Amino acid sequence: METVLSGIRATGRLHFGNFLGAVQNFVKFQQPGNTCLYFIADWHTLTTLDDPEELRGNLVEIVKDYIAAGLDPEQSIIYAQSSVPEISELCLYLSMIQPLGELERVPTFKDLVRKNPDNVNLGLVTYPVLMAADILGPKATLVPVGEDQVPNVEMARNIAGKFNKRFGNTFVVPEMMAQMIKVPGLDGAKMGKSEADNAIDINAPIEAIRERYLKKGITDRERLRVTDPGDPYNRCQSVYPVHELVTDGEIETREIANLCISAQIGCAACKHRLVDGIAKILEPFQERRARLANQNEYVKDVLHEGGKKARTRIKETTEQVRDRVGIVIY
Repeated sequence: METVLSGIRATGRLHFGNFLGAVQNFVKFQQPGNTCLYFIADWHTLTTLDDPEELRGNLVEIVKDYIAAGLDPEQSIIYAQSSVPEISELCLYLSMIQPLGELERVPTFKDLVRKNPDNVNLGLVTYPVLMAADILGPKATLVPVGEDQVPNVEMARNIAGKFNKRFGNTFVVPEMMAQMIKVPGLDGAKMGKSEADNAIDINAPIEAIRERYLKKGITDRERLRVTDPGDPYNRCQSVYPVHELVTDGEIETREIANLCISAQIGCAACKHRLVDGIAKILEPFQERRARLANQNEYVKDVLHEGGKKARTRIKETTEQVRDRVGIVIY
């Protein structure tokens, strides 16, 4: 039995990397005995996004994607971070035991500063502490995250340990999911919402996805002719690595890789087969997603009910922490 927690920032709509690397794992954890909490990190989003309408719109659309991908509001708690004000109170308490120097050395902070040199706000500095409150508030035992968030989860674990040592056993020290999938974008770098030209929109028509891979997908640049043998493992940056994730049987048989190495398949044909594999995954999702397109009120009800459930759990933890640090609400 696990208490599973993870969240996604509302900086943009979900892409195929989110779908494969995060949401499909979220669905797998929906098993009897597990408690699953999946939230939209709208407070975290404010560190880099300052368009209120875009934030509100993204949040609702991401929840639709969650549900269409298989998250069941009856089995998982789906909520907006801001629906639980106790998270911000808990963040304040945790910040009192977290040295500033450690926060400034977190790789994710340095990366965000590099990407946003004109907006190094306090939220970027305290991001890992707020994330710790997200995780420790509901006493999550398992946190599935991408590689870029590993340092933040490690900090949450450290904060939990420090608090428990100083004030008594209060928090569960969470574990991270052992296997985390990194999905390359069209340019070979990690697929990201903020890199529009790098990502594949999970709601795009399959033929539009096919066109993007045919035009922008990076294969073996040293393979100048179809008759030249390719190197799918080392020189194919954005196509073959996705084959390994979506093409049935590829890990077991290495059919596509062997055809490439022996020059029996060209790069265009390889891309077509990749998109055929993506279509098998996305077409059922897109059918379900289309039925949710105009269901904004339903989504708001899901968020309202999920927020109440999450708040009940996190409020209890916050009351414990408040008592242990000596705060009394008169």
